[in-house]
Amino acid sequence: MIALVFAGLVAVLMACATYLLLQRHPVRMVIGLGLFTHAVNLLIFGTGVSERGLPPIIVDKASFAGDISQYVDPLPQALILTAIVISFGIVAFLIALLHRRNSLEAVESCTDRVDDPFAMEPAHALEGVEEDYEWLEDVVLMNEINNSKGSR
Repeated sequence: MIALVFAGLVAVLMACATYLLLQRHPVRMVIGLGLFTHAVNLLIFGTGVSERGLPPIIVDKASFAGDISQYVDPLPQALILTAIVISFGIVAFLIALLHRRNSLEAVESCTDRVDDPFAMEPAHALEGVEEDYEWLEDVVLMNEINNSKGSR
């Protein structure tokens, strides 16, 4: 009976998490991801069944003749600990990614972009300004002098 209630709890958590993950609101997505990781952790934890009152450690393995199925399996607990650390990292990355997206949307929209991505000023600000290419003539002249010295 307890296993059925536990399975129902995991199913409800996963259903709520799926509903929240399908929403487009960033806070709901983060909460849904947290609920989903908790549901998976409960599912993994439910696989490690333990018997009350028995210590999980066998002192003398060579002389032990009892049933080992009564003891707790430590693998699900280790997997849950690893899953908690990984889910914390994923949630932190998701929050940083959403923050970066929101900060970029606030600064620049798609219609404000400059045609030339390498231009320092917008193209309309350069109208009526004469270009000065004297520096380019100096660079070309210096390259010719350096090439002629290298060929001698």
